[in-house]
Amino acid sequence: MMKKVCIVVLLLISIAEIGLSQSFQGAWAGKLSVQEEELPLLFEFRYNGQWEGTLQSPKQSSQKFPLSTIRTQGDSIFFTVEKLGIKFSGQLVEHRMNIRGEFQQGPFKTMLMLDRINGNTAVAPATYKRSQRVTPPYSYDTLDVVFGDKLDNGVTLAGTITKPREAGKFPAVILVTGSGPQDRNELMMGHEPFKVIADYLTSNGIIVLRYDDRGIGKSTGSFSKATTGDFGKDALAALNFLKSDSQVDPNKIGVLGHSEGGLIAYILAGQRAPSVNFLISLAGPSIKMDSLMMLQNMAVMKSLGKEMTSKDSELIRENFAIAKGDLPADQALKAIMKNMESVPNSQNSTFADEIGVLITPWYRHFLKIDPVPFIKKINVPVFAAFGGKDIQVPATQNMESLTHNLQPNSKSKLKIYPNFNHLFQNAKTGSIKEYAEIGESINEQILEDIVVWIKAL
Repeated sequence: MMKKVCIVVLLLISIAEIGLSQSFQGAWAGKLSVQEEELPLLFEFRYNGQWEGTLQSPKQSSQKFPLSTIRTQGDSIFFTVEKLGIKFSGQLVEHRMNIRGEFQQGPFKTMLMLDRINGNTAVAPATYKRSQRVTPPYSYDTLDVVFGDKLDNGVTLAGTITKPREAGKFPAVILVTGSGPQDRNELMMGHEPFKVIADYLTSNGIIVLRYDDRGIGKSTGSFSKATTGDFGKDALAALNFLKSDSQVDPNKIGVLGHSEGGLIAYILAGQRAPSVNFLISLAGPSIKMDSLMMLQNMAVMKSLGKEMTSKDSELIRENFAIAKGDLPADQALKAIMKNMESVPNSQNSTFADEIGVLITPWYRHFLKIDPVPFIKKINVPVFAAFGGKDIQVPATQNMESLTHNLQPNSKSKLKIYPNFNHLFQNAKTGSIKEYAEIGESINEQILEDIVVWIKAL
């Protein structure tokens, strides 16, 4: 069992898994039809390094029953309440605002639709204590926009632009989210870091455009079929839209990306995208992605007091090689399953579901990316920041690669913040569990540093 924990569960606690989990975070409501009577049900799902949740039937009792097991795979969620003999399997639909699935209690089976409570907020306000909630009235103008009508397959992106009320031309940035299905605020465990960033920057005279990932919120398209390449096209569409705004200084437009968004910023700048005058990378990977994932797994295991053995490493590398290959998804999954035969309890459908993230279009494309050739071609100023306690994009190795491969530029600034985690919160350990426990969404020091840097360009 220890071997399974080391190789499977920790393997899937990755940039992708953390992001994907956010789609289910929060409160959900549904109604069962039982003998012509409607029975309301309330669910809450929380991810603090592991899943937990509750079920309540308010018409019957005020008691909240803990969910016995919860498992997610991409757009799907599965949970049980053993005490009540309940099983549920469902899938996100309608821009991830609903979960459609099958509810079973004993011999009784029925379809059940769950609606997200509080709209895009996704997490009940009382669930978390947050010190940086941004609420009206604002000191700047906000406008909801739709753009990207020239993207493939008719995808359109929906977002919010925030602008100073004063007349004139201003520097501007687009915000590019990290991995997993994210809305324009990069909602994660009750945190809305992109809303906080937009508020701080625009309050200091910088125009900001943030947008929902394709297939998320009010943006159209399919998230599950998209890759980092597709998200790069979306960012380019956002840049072109921002450039058309009359208040934007066309010579001071930049990309601010977090995690995978930072990687996208490197790629766009390395491709010499004409609209990119500067870039800001917050925990953006700057080494090969398969190497990053190995470092990430080792760091996560270390945070849990475990060590990765040479056999563990070899199995993971072999799985990555299969995922990066050209086999069709079903054959790749079979090859990975065969490779894992020596792992106890690995040859069952539950294990296959867990390991299935490795053969999703996004993951297979992501593993093949090497940002170094792009970084070497960047000729614009770069602000790159890493958290010293980040276990998802470890600071030391990524900073070394960036320092070695980035062209010298007197305006660039590369910095490690010793006490920050992957979300740039002031952290004690940097563990994933802390993300939800920390009240701040993003430390104000880095926000101040970004503003000072942009204004000095």
